[in-house]
Amino acid sequence: MSQQNSSSWDLGRFVKTLSYFGAIPFLSSIDWFQQWLGSRPDPKIDRSAISYSTSTGSASGFLTDPKLGSILVVGASGNLGQRVVQQLVDQGYRVRSLFTLTEEVPTPSQNQIEPVQADLDDPKAVSEILTGVSAIICADEVNRSLTHLINAADSLNRPGQLIFDFTNPTSDLKEVWGALDDVVMGGVSQSSIHLGASGAVFSGTVSTANSGGFVSIRTRNFEPPLDLSQAEGIELCVKGDGNRYKLLLRSESGWDSLAYSYSFDTIPNAQTIIRVPFAALVPVFRAKTVQGAQPFDSSRVYAFQLMLSKFEYDGALNPHFSPGTFQLQVKFIKTYRAADLPQFVLVSLAEAPHADEESLRQSGIAYAIVRTATLTDKTGRRSLLFTPNIPDQDSKISREDVASVCVEALSHPQARNVTFSVTEAQGNCAPHDWDCLFSQLLT
Repeated sequence: MSQQNSSSWDLGRFVKTLSYFGAIPFLSSIDWFQQWLGSRPDPKIDRSAISYSTSTGSASGFLTDPKLGSILVVGASGNLGQRVVQQLVDQGYRVRSLFTLTEEVPTPSQNQIEPVQADLDDPKAVSEILTGVSAIICADEVNRSLTHLINAADSLNRPGQLIFDFTNPTSDLKEVWGALDDVVMGGVSQSSIHLGASGAVFSGTVSTANSGGFVSIRTRNFEPPLDLSQAEGIELCVKGDGNRYKLLLRSESGWDSLAYSYSFDTIPNAQTIIRVPFAALVPVFRAKTVQGAQPFDSSRVYAFQLMLSKFEYDGALNPHFSPGTFQLQVKFIKTYRAADLPQFVLVSLAEAPHADEESLRQSGIAYAIVRTATLTDKTGRRSLLFTPNIPDQDSKISREDVASVCVEALSHPQARNVTFSVTEAQGNCAPHDWDCLFSQLLT
């Protein structure tokens, strides 16, 4: 039988869906009725009850102020790269050390170090090694091409607020999300969300029978709503099936209120970071765009929703939709904000300036390009000078000090989007007075 033909509609599932999300206030408030449906009575979620566990340092549903993610070190096998890795670890960072496919990967001596092998000329491999990475330090003395790394660096995990960590589910988190399918419109599609160690799995069967054609999972309303106004947008880590999905946010508490939507494509069996700028959200009401609507109010976020629909917007069809089974795995949902610190630190040697300097400047990534004099293995902690001038090729500087400059640049906003030279010279700053040294970049 064709899916377009009439199929049996499930009245019970219709009532269960509406009562779960509080669309039928009377039924939603009856304890025994909600318990019979398998959910707790109150359809609103108090986010203060789901918080970060400071005693264990582990996620418990919602997280705020997560630590900076891993730092990718390119050239980790070299003399400079090894010093960068060690100094990062000494300062408490987690490090992903990059080795080429021809290099032998050593067994890490410390837990914070994760060695990886990848070919920088392989865009897919580059994208995979950047998952969970907050910043890159390229301390490679070989001066290899960084084209694919720069192109993929926009996915860097900018510090933000981790809202849902699906890899560490709790009983509270299981009460937040529920299925919202086309049964509310007379359809027969069915979906569910399952939580496990690998993340949340949104799966089921989508059918176009009874003029249906969408499945979704949605949160119950947050009370009070989330204030995400300090963020630039939402970031999701997903593993998809090739379908095009939608993320919808609501800044109103009404059940059938205006939503703000963003469509995103997935790659079958590939983990992908999806970045959704608040400014790119489209105001919609039941898949129809709403002209003249106010921009999304990120200071009042009542609900999240993930959807697979046969429709895109205004009657247009989803170009990547096909009825049948589907599966979307979600690892986390977090915010991201515009980087106010360098996220890509590039060491450029005076005797061989890096060919990708200009590409990095034009990329839109928050960068710091550190031009150095000739590198030596002398001990560090010498007097340094930061200048805009290209260093004299006859001058020298220790690798230890250059490594320190790269690591410190990650935490100094004055180093954002600047190209500067570092030399051994007596200036106005004491050795390793980083605040003084980086303040020179503003003059």
